[in-house]
Amino acid sequence: MLIMKVSLKGLLLLSFLGVAITRAQCLEITIDNHTDATVVMAFSYLDNKENDWVVDGWYNVMPRQLAKVDLDSKNDIYYLYSEFSNGKKLEGGSGSVELQIFDRSFFYLQKKPAANYDRKVSFLRARGNEGKALIKIK
Repeated sequence: MLIMKVSLKGLLLLSFLGVAITRAQCLEITIDNHTDATVVMAFSYLDNKENDWVVDGWYNVMPRQLAKVDLDSKNDIYYLYSEFSNGKKLEGGSGSVELQIFDRSFFYLQKKPAANYDRKVSFLRARGNEGKALIKIK
């Protein structure tokens, strides 16, 4: 029979490690908006729950604000599309993918898009590093 003695300090350490392990299961994106425009962002990423690529929007970042978005993904590769209140867009580029978006909030499997989408846009390919990414908008 194995008897294990665990102190309160040990339990707290185990709890902390459990939170750290859970936290490492997401892709934390920090968005640093240095502009006078509101930015709305949509992402495509390999979702942990769906075990498939999803498309997820919209995330709002107010002018001159810092925001964090946690995507439920262990993968450092993600795709991003952004629209600014001043009419500018962040899209396209090497390795980009064409995906459907809606004018209101949305979440769908990339391989099962809805028939009633509002438009198709080019999501640019981006990469985090060890579960973290920083997007500076100037």
